[in-house]
Parts: sequence; C-alpha cells; structure tokens
Amino acid sequence: MVLLISYDLDNHQRPEAYEAIRKMIEGNSLSFKKILYSQWLVQTIETPDQWSNRLASLADSDKDYWFIVPVKHPYQGWLPAPIWDWLRPKI
Repeated sequence: MVLLISYDLDNHQRPEAYEAIRKMIEGNSLSFKKILYSQWLVQTIETPDQWSNRLASLADSDKDYWFIVPVKHPYQGWLPAPIWDWLRPKI
C-alpha cells in the first residue's frame, strides 16, 4: 500500500520537528518519496492509523495537523517523472 502523508507543523516554526518526521518516515517505510514540502508518498504494510499514531508522538497536538490517506486509482497530479515511475507499479 502507498499512503499520502501530509502535515503542517506549527506554521513551519519548528524545523527540528520536520527533521524528526523525516527520520521517522525514512526509518519506518518500505520505500518513500518526498513530493512536496510536507507531503510524502510512503510504501508500507501499516495502516493510516498506525502512521497517525507515529506522527502524534512527534507532534504538538495544539498546533500541528496531519492527514494520511491511501493512494488509489484514480489519481492525478503534476510531479517529476521519477516519482510517477516509483508510484505506478505500487498502486
């Protein structure tokens, strides 16, 4: 499964939190692609709930927000070719 993980942390005021999330994603996914400033595609066998719990452990619940959903057909966007090449065989 591929999940889209999107987040906004305290209006970008905590770069250390963004770094902690980057390390968490890279350390817990089968593979991943960072597609936008705070959006990742993550190949995983875990559920959105499990990933949300991980994010919650790093977040400030009063100021941080996130949204995690499975990526399924149909989907559309404008991303660099290597990201599409990575995504297509996984969906």
